[in-house]
Amino acid sequence: MKIFSILALSLCFFSPCYSADETVDPISINMVYMADYNLPSITAQGIKEIVRSAQDEFNRKFGTNDFKFIFLGEKPVNFFFKNNLKTRDPYYQELSRKKLKFFSKKIDYQPYQEEVVRFLKQWKLWDLKNFFPKETQDKINTYEDLLPFLYEEYAAKVRILENLKQKNRKFLIDRRFNLQNSYVNWKAAMYFQKDYDIVICNTIIMYDDFTQPYPHAVLRYAKVGGSSFLSPHRPAFDGTSAMINLFEMLTDIPYFKVNYNKKKMPKNIWNDLLGRYIMAHEMGHMIYLIPDVYNHPEGCLMDSSVQNLDYYDGYQILIKYPVKCPKCEPYVQARLHHFKADQLFKKNDFENACYEYKLTKKMTPEDIDGSYASYMSLLNFKMAKCQIKLKNNELAESYLTEAIKLDPENKEAKALLNSMKK
Repeated sequence: MKIFSILALSLCFFSPCYSADETVDPISINMVYMADYNLPSITAQGIKEIVRSAQDEFNRKFGTNDFKFIFLGEKPVNFFFKNNLKTRDPYYQELSRKKLKFFSKKIDYQPYQEEVVRFLKQWKLWDLKNFFPKETQDKINTYEDLLPFLYEEYAAKVRILENLKQKNRKFLIDRRFNLQNSYVNWKAAMYFQKDYDIVICNTIIMYDDFTQPYPHAVLRYAKVGGSSFLSPHRPAFDGTSAMINLFEMLTDIPYFKVNYNKKKMPKNIWNDLLGRYIMAHEMGHMIYLIPDVYNHPEGCLMDSSVQNLDYYDGYQILIKYPVKCPKCEPYVQARLHHFKADQLFKKNDFENACYEYKLTKKMTPEDIDGSYASYMSLLNFKMAKCQIKLKNNELAESYLTEAIKLDPENKEAKALLNSMKK
C-alpha cells in the first residue's frame, strides 16, 4: 500500500543538560519509508504507531533532547538505490572489497583474519562465547579459536537465506535484481544520500560485510533488522543516520515466524515491538553513539546479547524493566553536552560553547558507535571554530592541528587551517 500523506510527528521532552530558563530549538529528524513492493508492506498509521512507541521507549531509557520527527512519505526502494548507490566511487569500491558475494557458497575470511579479530576484541571473549552451545564454548580459548565456529554458522545462515522462497515460489533474494538486499549497498547508499536521517524499509537485507561479523546479526538469520550509518550530508547528528527494517515482523515465510508462532505472539503488539525494540535501539546508536553491547544490565535498550536474539523475548524484557541503564548514561550525558554546545554556538555564545565541547571530549567513552578518533577530531574542529570567533587564532590552529592528527581525512579541518595560514 502506497503512502502519499506527509506527516509531521513531534514529541518534546525536557533534557537534564539544559536549565529550565533556556530555549532549545528542536532537532528535526527527516524520515522516509522505502518500500519493496515484492514484499508485505505497512500503512501510514502503522508507521505512526512505530514512531510513537520508539519515542516513548527512548524517553524511558534515556530521557531525551527535543526531537521533531518529520515523515516525508513513501518511495520505492529501487529508486533509492538507483539515485544513491555510486558504485564507481572509491568509498563504495573499498566497501565492496570486503563484501560477501551472493550465491558464492562460501565465506573466505582467512585473508582478513587479523582484521576480524581486531573487530571482535571490542567485546570480551566470554561474552562472545555465550552465543554458542556449551560444547562449542569449551573449545574456544582465544579469539582465533572463535572464528571457525562463527563463520561456519554464518555461512549456513547465508545459504538458507539465498534459497528461501515466498508463497508465490519466487526466491526471497532475486538472482539478478538484489541491490537492496545487500547491507554493504545500504551502507554506501546511506553514505551518499542527502535527504534522510532515518529510513524505514520492508525489504530483506543480508548482512554481507564479512569482515565485521556482529554475532547477534550473523548467528541469528544473517540478516539486518536495523543499523546506524555514516551520512556526512545529514547535519542533524553530525553525519549519523539510521535504518529500521520491518521485514521480519511483516513476512509470512515460516523460517522467520516459527518462534513467534510457538509463543503465540499477538499481532496487535507488532508495531509497539518494532518501535521499542528496533527503532529506539537504532536511535540510541545514531543520537547517543552507544555501541552494540553484550554485557549491560538486563533491560538495557542497547543490549544485543544472546538473551535478546529473539525480538519478542527482547521486547518483553524492555517492558519488564522500564528503567535507565547506568552503563549507557555516560554516553547520554556526554552527547547532551555536545548538543548544548551546538545550541550555544548558534546563539553566538562561543566561550561557553567551547567549554561544553571540552566537556564532551572529556566525558565521551572511548568505545562508541563509530570511530572515536574521528569523533574527537570533529570536536576539536568545532572548538577551533569557537576560538576563531573569539579571535584566538593561535589556539584555533592548535585545535585544528590536533583534529587533523586524529583524523587525516577531516577535510573541513584541513580547509580551515589552510585558510588561516594564507
